Parts: sequence; structure tokens; C-alpha cells
Amino acid sequence: MKNVILFAVLIFFILGCDTNPFHTDKKSRLVSNSAPETHLFLIPTPDSLAGKPYGIDTTASKQTLYWWGEDKDGQVIGYYYKWDFSDSMIWTTKETETFYVPIRTDYDEFTFQVWAVDNDSLMDPTPAVQTFPIFNSRPTISFKNRSNPPAPANNPNVTAYTFPTRTFFWDVEDADGVETIQAIFYAMDDTSNWIQLDGADRSITLTELEPGPHRFYVKAEDVAGASSPVISFPDPEDDQTPNTWVVREPKGEVLLVNDYALDQSTHEVQSIYENILTDIVGTDGYSVWEIGTNSAPAINPQNILPYATADIRAYLGYFKKVIWFSHLGVPHISEAGLSLTQYVGNGGYVFITNGNQTQPDTSWTFTSIDSTYIVNPSGRLLAGVDILASFSNDSTENAANDLTTGKLIGNRVSALKPGTGAQVVYRMQPDSTATIAVPYIGSPVVGIRYPIGQGESVYFSLPLHYCDGRGNMADLIRYLIEVEFNK
Repeated sequence: MKNVILFAVLIFFILGCDTNPFHTDKKSRLVSNSAPETHLFLIPTPDSLAGKPYGIDTTASKQTLYWWGEDKDGQVIGYYYKWDFSDSMIWTTKETETFYVPIRTDYDEFTFQVWAVDNDSLMDPTPAVQTFPIFNSRPTISFKNRSNPPAPANNPNVTAYTFPTRTFFWDVEDADGVETIQAIFYAMDDTSNWIQLDGADRSITLTELEPGPHRFYVKAEDVAGASSPVISFPDPEDDQTPNTWVVREPKGEVLLVNDYALDQSTHEVQSIYENILTDIVGTDGYSVWEIGTNSAPAINPQNILPYATADIRAYLGYFKKVIWFSHLGVPHISEAGLSLTQYVGNGGYVFITNGNQTQPDTSWTFTSIDSTYIVNPSGRLLAGVDILASFSNDSTENAANDLTTGKLIGNRVSALKPGTGAQVVYRMQPDSTATIAVPYIGSPVVGIRYPIGQGESVYFSLPLHYCDGRGNMADLIRYLIEVEFNK
């Protein structure tokens, strides 16, 4: 009975309504699509105008910005952004970007806007906006690390010598971005005549420098005309680099290279070579290049091998013939190897005597060495051992160039296995014919000749000044300069 009553009430309710709430033709209400909202933030940076007269918060021209969007009824699929210095909006799906605003004056303001876009292509009608007051930062400039020679510890009052070519390298920084560097300026000896380079240049090779003392100045300038502090080499206020730089004029056609730093305090070995060269070509017929070392113990560090390969190549290129000697310590033959190869390939002649316990590098390309081994594993090679020459088919000529150790060689020296294209010019006398005890078996090669184009290298793996037991070291150098290197 209760069920019948409830059913009757329900029928009455339905029939009594103007509109049937369960009828299928009931009209629904439309809900409008919402546009996304955009948010923008940045990480604060120190006020770049601290201590400046503007009196407002400012920042640098490099700006890293972050943004995001929210959509109540959909998804944010990307963003449009625009700076006030740009004519068009840019589409992106990223939510961060780093910008360099193009500041052209000491101070300017720039406005950034970003709009979120949802999956119904609706764009935020009220973009996120930020205005940036920006002060232009001055660029800074410094010489590239180790591109200038160091001074001895606690003694900058020394002289760095070069021939008339010198390359300078520098690094430039700017808080507004290196893209804002529009010019590099350099000057020689005084700052009354600046020469402009491109803002992207980071080095310059100076050539045909006049003999005598010089000073190099360089500075950077940005698009707003702000200049970096001027730096110079030498710098009298820098006690880490030599206070004097002197250019030497190349004399003669022969270059004597002293790559034996331990000799550069006494010049005992150098004087032997200089006396010989003076007899052969005269005092104006040759020049001397001393290569110091910054390795402990530092000796003549202000004259270490130039940083730039172009400078090494230029130094060699001033001369037709090179006599290069090294002995104890660490020679610089490997560092100069590419320049030596180019020098010989361009028609130069070089004789290298390297009686060093550091074995020759088989990757050298100015000569051709297949492999090496130690002549005297004990580190002793007695005086009185012959070193037999084979420069030509003339036995008389070869005999005149035979050498003999004149004193004990007290360090390990190398034997050479010639590589492709190399010719043997010196070998130790066979152990079977030696009249004194020798530390090797057979007849090790210690000198090879290697032609490259019109040039030639002769590499000798013993200290030549220890091989004057016959008193004919000078005759060999004369033969090299006047005969072998005049072919």
C-alpha cells in the first residue's frame, strides 16, 4: 500500500511541473573557455650601479628569465615573448631563456612581455611584464695566461729579448656579454696613436719591429663606448713579468740556439760555439737565441720559448742555417718541432746536437726516427771512443769529420734507428774495434740526415762539445755551414 502511495505522489509531481526535469530535450548551459594566465620571475642580481648616482635598482644586460603559465580548463602548450626593442613576438615552448639586451648608452630601460597560449589557441590577454633598468658594464681585458714570459721570483728587473716578431694574446670579459665588445685597440710604445682591431680579435702578431726597447698596450671597447682599463707588456707595476722588453736585430745568416738552460749563467758551452762561428762567419755573421726555462730550477725564465708557434717559426725564418745545442735539463725541441719542420720545409738547414738523457721523440717530423735505445745504460760513455762520419762517398771527407769523445759523457744518450727517408751520417765505432771498454754492442747510429723539400736537418744525439777529442769540432761546424748546408 505504501508503494502505491509513493508512486501516485511521484506521478502527481511530474504532471504538475511545467517542464519535465527528466525530459531529453532539456537545454544545457554553456560554460565559456578560459584564457591561460602567465607568470614571470627572475633571480635577483647585485645592483650594477652600486655607488652610482642613478639612485635606482639596476642590473646587467645579460638576463636569464623564467616564466610559466596556468590554464583552468586546459593545458598551456607554449608562449610568445617580446622585448620592446623587437618588432615581433617569438614563439617558444621553453620556460626559460638567457638574453643580451642591446644597450648602447651608459643607462637604458628595457621591457619584456610573455604570453601563455593554451591548447585551444587562446593567448593570455594580460601578459606578464617586467621592465629592466640596465647600466652598461665596462669590459675587462687581460693577457692570456702564460702568453707572456714570467720574471724570476722576486726579480722583475730583467729583460725579455725577441727578434722583430712578437705575438700578443688577450682575453676579454664583459658582464653585458662578449657580444657587446665592438673593438680592440692597441698601441706601441705610447698611447697617443691607437690602432683599431675587430672586437672578436684575441691576438695580434707584430712584425718588422725596430730594434730596441718597446712596450705594447691594449684595451677593449664595448658598443656603448665604454673602455676597459689599459694593460701593457711590459708593465712596471707587475712584479710577475719582466720589466723590460728589447727587440734584437737578426744578424747574419746563421742562428745559434742555446737550448741548454744550465749553461745560460756561465755561457761556457755557448762561448765555444760563438768562438767557432766568429772564426767562420765573423761577429756580424750570426745571432744567438737563448731559450730559458721556467721549470725548477728556473733559469732565464724571461726568455722561455715563445708562446706563439708563429713567433718560433719567424725567429728561425730570419736565418738560412741554424746550429741548435742542448744537453742536460729539459730541451725545447719537441715544443719547437712543428716550427722546425716548417722551417726545413721552406728551405732552411738545421743541425741539432741533443746529448740529453730524455730520448728523442719518434713523432718529430723535422727528422725521421723509427725508434731509439740507450747507448750507455750505465750513464757512462768514456773519452776516447770514435764516432765515424758518413756524410758522402768521399772517404777523405768523411775521415775529416770523424769525431772522438774528448771527455766522459756522464748521462744516458740515445742511439737512433733511422726512419723512412733518413740517412746515417754518424755511428759509434764498432765495439769489436774499440780500444777501450764501450757500453754497447755493434755500431749504434747517433747521427742522421733528413731532407724536407729544399731544406735539411741533421740530428746528432750526443753532446757535440764533449766529442772534440780530435780537436775538430770547429771543422765539423765549418763543414756543415759551408758544404753540407750549401748544397
